[in-house]
Amino acid sequence: MVGDQLWFRFRGDFAVLTEDERNIAPSGKKAIGVLAMLAESDTMHRSRRWLEDKLWSDRGQAQASGSLRTTLYEIRSSFGPAADVVGSDRNAIWLDRAMVRTDLASPARDREFLEGLDIADPEFNDWLVQKRLQYGQENETAEPRPENRGRIAIQCGTPWTATSSRSALSQILDDQVGKIISGFIALSHCTVGERKPDLVVRTTTETTDEGACIFAQIIEAASGDIIHSDHCFTNDPGVFLRSQEALGRFCWGIADAALERLTARDAGNSPAALRASFVQGALRDVLSFEAAQMRNSLARLDNAVAHLKSGLFPAMKAWALMSLIMEGFHAEDATMRDQIRSLLRRAIEISPEDGMVAAVSANVYVIMLQDYDRASSLARRALHQNPTNIFALQALSLCRAKEGDFDTAYRLSNCSRVASSLSKFEGMCNLHHALVCINLRRLDEAAEAASRAIQVSPQYRAPRRQLIALKALNEDPAAALGAVTALTRIEPEFELERYLFDSNYPATTLRKNGYLRAAGQRLGFSHDTDES
Repeated sequence: MVGDQLWFRFRGDFAVLTEDERNIAPSGKKAIGVLAMLAESDTMHRSRRWLEDKLWSDRGQAQASGSLRTTLYEIRSSFGPAADVVGSDRNAIWLDRAMVRTDLASPARDREFLEGLDIADPEFNDWLVQKRLQYGQENETAEPRPENRGRIAIQCGTPWTATSSRSALSQILDDQVGKIISGFIALSHCTVGERKPDLVVRTTTETTDEGACIFAQIIEAASGDIIHSDHCFTNDPGVFLRSQEALGRFCWGIADAALERLTARDAGNSPAALRASFVQGALRDVLSFEAAQMRNSLARLDNAVAHLKSGLFPAMKAWALMSLIMEGFHAEDATMRDQIRSLLRRAIEISPEDGMVAAVSANVYVIMLQDYDRASSLARRALHQNPTNIFALQALSLCRAKEGDFDTAYRLSNCSRVASSLSKFEGMCNLHHALVCINLRRLDEAAEAASRAIQVSPQYRAPRRQLIALKALNEDPAAALGAVTALTRIEPEFELERYLFDSNYPATTLRKNGYLRAAGQRLGFSHDTDES
């Protein structure tokens, strides 16, 4: 020992040395991780739950607690006569500070903090990256690679208890908004009570006898700047909270606006802004419904893949390719379908537990590949994490329609449509609802949804194609021909006869239901070809 103390060496290969320089550190990586996190703390004291979350974040609480107990036994066994340096009770583990010294007070620039230690847990790696930056062991002149930065932490309120001054409604809204924002920022995660977050979601509710006012803010923690704020009123907070439509509309609107404003800030070189900009830029391109911009989204997402190892980017690329095909800007063939399948497999392989990756992938599996079983499984997983995820709601609605559960299919689609109505996804979700209503033979509502999609996304070709047939079927040939003229302005190569009779023209839902044949007859066209 050094005097009567143990010497914890952090700089270089981690070691615990006795007075005679004998290394008594355990060999197991998780045991080394526990000791390192205890000894590095100012108090040399950590709660059991904190340690479990950092080293066994992929396990349930009971399994993680058992793993920590086993690791603690390994540590004490390796310490032998010095085992008493490690104390514990039901809630915490600590080191006897009188018996421990470290090398952290006198930094050695030639060695990295915990050099060579590699533990396969993202929570531990986040902590390790932050500590290496804190202790100045990274090359100060080199830009750290993005994939080596810690994940973005989004603080969603504070821990809630029955005696808390914050309402349960506020905490649930914080959680929902945080999950949506997190879903669109690669390598991010939501926390409650994070001490050093990148973004803070803060919601307050003011309740009166007449109802409640809900006020939400998204705050950049480093600067204290309010990125975005919004509010709404509700007569009954309980009904609001139980309504997927109302809750989703408020949360998606706030999250989408906050992400857009975050990426547009002059100080956009923050990790959160940089990561949000990859997906937000690609989404803006795809949802422009202009060919050149939609194709540009593919390059943006390829660039994102090169910077960050997140499954969100290949999933979004598959979704962008599907959107190009649906708009008629890209041919659909076996090679393209294989590429899309490969992108989806890669996305889920990289981020198997990511709810947004699951939701976007489910959307592509069901619409593009008609893989209903896979889509249903992924969508249900995503909705378990966030019951207002519009991509997952869309996917599951089509799966339920395939099963013949048309009432549920309609409800899920309508929920997605309403939840998206304050976000950039409104046009896309209204088109989806129009297609679901066509399948359910609710043609007036389909026409209404298609019209709304056109109103918010004027360059969107797909809803204009639906509207031509829907107006004709509604015995309004003048309106149908007006829709033809409007579509021709943005699709100069459009030909009504091709629309009605060419099975390769992208109007599959109308054709499958026999509506193109019927619309053609209303407009004075007939064709001998079987369109089924």
